[in-house]
Amino acid sequence: MLGVIHGDGEGKRLLSDWLESAAPDAITVELSRYGLRYRQSKGEALKEKVRAAVGELRAEGLAIDNDALGRLFSYIDLPFEFTSPRDYAAKHGVPLFPIDLDEHSSLRLSRMEELIAKKNLALFLSPQGRSAIGSQRAMARLYFEKGINAFPYTEEMRLRDRHMSGTIAQLLKLNTPARLVHICGWQHLCDPFDEYGPLHPRKVFIHDKAFCV
Repeated sequence: MLGVIHGDGEGKRLLSDWLESAAPDAITVELSRYGLRYRQSKGEALKEKVRAAVGELRAEGLAIDNDALGRLFSYIDLPFEFTSPRDYAAKHGVPLFPIDLDEHSSLRLSRMEELIAKKNLALFLSPQGRSAIGSQRAMARLYFEKGINAFPYTEEMRLRDRHMSGTIAQLLKLNTPARLVHICGWQHLCDPFDEYGPLHPRKVFIHDKAFCV
């Protein structure tokens, strides 16, 4: 299991390096098929709406945090945790499976139009949002280095992890790859209910080359 920080600017390079090092025969990703289709079909139109609204906000004198804008575009785009393994899979001829729950993605993405409404962008893209990735790094460090859990592991996460671990188990039986790599948000490495336990995974936080459990 390779744990990533969603939206991190260094993530694509780090994940690509880890995939080359791990040399998997199959890859699964914490991304649903619904989420994949949604971004492929609507991503460009959504980004154009954001650009238009941002242009208006700047004309009105609002300061725009470019880092926050970049994170928003990365959320609308296909995420690096899919594009990196997609490129690896094409290069090495291995299968790639998006295996997250469609229901979860459908619910979250149903709010996309609301998220990119001008009034909400004015809040989301203000300089106060600048520390989001830094906060993720800080929470990850607290957990991996100190054992301090500063984030909620929700029932929704448990249901998704149960679904994904079950799907991986089925893939292992059907395809019998010598090495399967699962890519997920770093919080899923916590797995307090041991949903991935039967798979006996090796867990790696890709943003710290020294960390592995």
